[in-house]
This record gives sequence, structure tokens and C-alpha cells, in this order.
Amino acid sequence: MVGRRTDIHFHGPNLEHMLADNDAGLLIGDPALQIDRSRYLTIDLAEEWIRHTGKPFVFAFWAVRQDALRQAELSLDLPAVFQQSRDHGLEPANLDHIALEWAPLLGLSEDGVRSYLTENIYYQLDSSCLEGLQLFYRYAAEIGALPVAPEMDFLGAANAASV
Repeated sequence: MVGRRTDIHFHGPNLEHMLADNDAGLLIGDPALQIDRSRYLTIDLAEEWIRHTGKPFVFAFWAVRQDALRQAELSLDLPAVFQQSRDHGLEPANLDHIALEWAPLLGLSEDGVRSYLTENIYYQLDSSCLEGLQLFYRYAAEIGALPVAPEMDFLGAANAASV
């Protein structure tokens, strides 16, 4: 509703506690995967973002402070380190190990974990994702939810997507 005041209350990732005192709750990460969707009206933020903007929704990315870069060992190729880490985690044997370890912790099947990691997550920050991210920052600044975002600067410009 336009003009209706929205109060935000911070809670730990427990939907029952959130809904005891609030009309809605927001869960991200592993706790969101554990929700019994047959009990609640659920809205997937990425699906809604794509439906309204036509752009991908970026939930996370690697970021490094400039002063940390100055302190880093000069021979360290951070873009390569991050890419190798991503690629290592996506190797089939490693995905199987991750699924085996995390399935019981999340209350999901191993296939469910593996499927989530390989079908629901996009591991590239390409130009389309950057456009979606910049649009999110612009909208958030327009409504006062976030300050204006600084210009993004990429390490290894040859490997980074540009807008």
C-alpha cells in the first residue's frame, strides 16, 4: 500500500519467531531452503526481481577493499584465486562431497543440494548481472534504503565483464 508505514524488526533466521510479531519475514541462505512452502505464502526475491525488471538478481559477489589490496602480496592474482576456488567447488567430486555433508544439516536430499548448487546459482558476474546489480543499487538509493553506490572497479579487467 502506498503511504503505509513499514516497520522493520531484526530477528535471527527463525520464521516462527519472525511471524509471531510481524506480518512477514525475510529469510536468506540455508534457512530459506528449509521452509515448508506448503505452510506459507512464499515469494522468491530473484523470481520477483526478474519478473519486474527482466534483469538477473545478484545475491552475492566477492569484494575486496582497496586498502586490503595494497597490503596483499603483489604476486597474488586475486581474480585467479577466486575463479579457482569457484571451479574447485563445482567439480563433480567436490559437489558430491558438499551434498553429502550438507544434506543432513539442511534436511534436504543430496540430489536437492546438488541441484540447488548447479541449477539455482549462476556463478558468473557478467554484463547482464552487472546491469541488474546497478539497477538494484539505483532503486535502493532512490527510496533511501541505501546510499548511492560507488563506482565498481574490477581486478583483472580482462577477465571481468564490463557494462
